[in-house]
Amino acid sequence: MKKVFEAVPDMVLPAVVFLAIVSILVGAALFGKIGKRMESEGEDFTRMPDSQAVQDLCERKSPLIQCIGKKRWAAGEKIAVAKIFAAADAEGNKVDVMVLDITDQDGFSVIESYQKDTGQAVFSRRGVYTFSLAAMDGQRKRGTGKFAVLVDGK
Repeated sequence: MKKVFEAVPDMVLPAVVFLAIVSILVGAALFGKIGKRMESEGEDFTRMPDSQAVQDLCERKSPLIQCIGKKRWAAGEKIAVAKIFAAADAEGNKVDVMVLDITDQDGFSVIESYQKDTGQAVFSRRGVYTFSLAAMDGQRKRGTGKFAVLVDGK
């Protein structure tokens, strides 16, 4: 009996390893067959009208913002944003310009110098002020830009 108990562990370990290898190979073969059966013909959504509309919208150019007025102003002078900055969409139609932020030459925000209701900015001190602007067209495509103006003491 003692010899049987000594021989059994020598047979069990190789048997477990053999069964594990066989089950892995059988499982891999079965999963491959199941996967092939599950493959189905997919639809091509690229030719659908709404997909084309989204693609056209993504390829649309952003509105372009330009400085059309002077870039040098006197301290205390009212700067009308709509008169010095203009934006146009991809077709050339005029769109409104929004002021996101105004920073001075040190990089500090001076947005409190801008009155949103009148669309004007007034700077009491000399310096270079950078306007961060945005424009959005009718298709909700957004363009941004940064423009610097000089406020002189004269």
